[in-house]
Amino acid sequence: MNQRYLRPAGADLFRVLAVGMVGAFHFWQQSWVGLPGLDFLARSGGAWVDGMILLSAFCLYLPYAHAWAQRSPFPGCRGFWRRRAVRILPSYYAAVLVSAAVQAAAHRPDRDFWLDVGSHLFLIPTLVPQGYVHCRTNGALWTVGVLVLFYLLFPLLARAFYAWPLPVLAGLCAAQELYARCRVLPMQGVEYSMRFNQLPAFFGVIGLGFAAAQAVALLAPGQTRRREWAFVPVALAGLAGAVWVLRRIAYWQDGPHGQLVWRLPLAVCFAVCLIGLCLGPRLPGAGLWAALSAISYNFYIWHQWLAVRIKYDLRIPPWQGETPPNQLGQTGWMYTYLVLIWAVALVAAWLATRFIEQPAARWLRVLAGLEPAAPKAAGVPA
Repeated sequence: MNQRYLRPAGADLFRVLAVGMVGAFHFWQQSWVGLPGLDFLARSGGAWVDGMILLSAFCLYLPYAHAWAQRSPFPGCRGFWRRRAVRILPSYYAAVLVSAAVQAAAHRPDRDFWLDVGSHLFLIPTLVPQGYVHCRTNGALWTVGVLVLFYLLFPLLARAFYAWPLPVLAGLCAAQELYARCRVLPMQGVEYSMRFNQLPAFFGVIGLGFAAAQAVALLAPGQTRRREWAFVPVALAGLAGAVWVLRRIAYWQDGPHGQLVWRLPLAVCFAVCLIGLCLGPRLPGAGLWAALSAISYNFYIWHQWLAVRIKYDLRIPPWQGETPPNQLGQTGWMYTYLVLIWAVALVAAWLATRFIEQPAARWLRVLAGLEPAAPKAAGVPA
């Protein structure tokens, strides 16, 4: 097996695109800067969270998909939860604690604040209104809560998909649609907001991530340079389909309802695009996509919180009064602010990755028994 298909560079590019579009959505909310004729891409950028969840399922299942394609027995999931905890929890808890400390310093903690913080500490923000709909700490962290619930089910889902791919895929998609249309779409207000991003609303998205991994594993052994180019139009078709769906979400009468109605078709387009990227020719700038992908998790969990703090607490660039400059049409301020928050979010993501995520991961991997401790150098005291 060609090593490039075990960790495809196309997945890095897709991750950068998905996280970047979510960032563009949140920054557009604060700056109101959009591209003429393409503002719908910013308005619907939040729907790329679905692509992030699909990509997580794809990457986690890809080793199993390769084993399945080689007709090997199910490899098992030994150490899976420990590896996931090592990967996501240090940066997550750092974001929770910092945002909670800033909120507590600015406003006297009350019952809702402690429910907010507690739901995040226990990784269940989407199950508590104060941690999700009325969140006052870090609103972007709800996605981590959904992913943690998915991780808890992953060994069961992976084993089932390994044994019965098509029936399980059909069942997951059907479960998502039934949950969305029978349980959630009839609701309004806070009740709807609390349910449309619960894990069952992503079952089909997860199943399509598994299916995309299966497709890459099945097609990869026969890839040649000539065949690789045939997947360029596949990637472009998937992206074009996603743009078509995103336009409809952006101008839907009720945006969140539109996102739920179109979630499964959008996930199909994302899956097709991801397959095309992973099986296509080597991408230019692969090193750049890998570097940006490496900091994308920390970018995601910090970018929205930083954008709000910079605008309202620090008031940088400077502004006066009670009405933010973007609401007054001050375009100079709007563009300066947009450039600033992109720069600050990227630098913060690199710093958090370099000085929180990576050192903590090395220490936790040893503590969890996922790798041996480094031997002491001769003559160096303990």
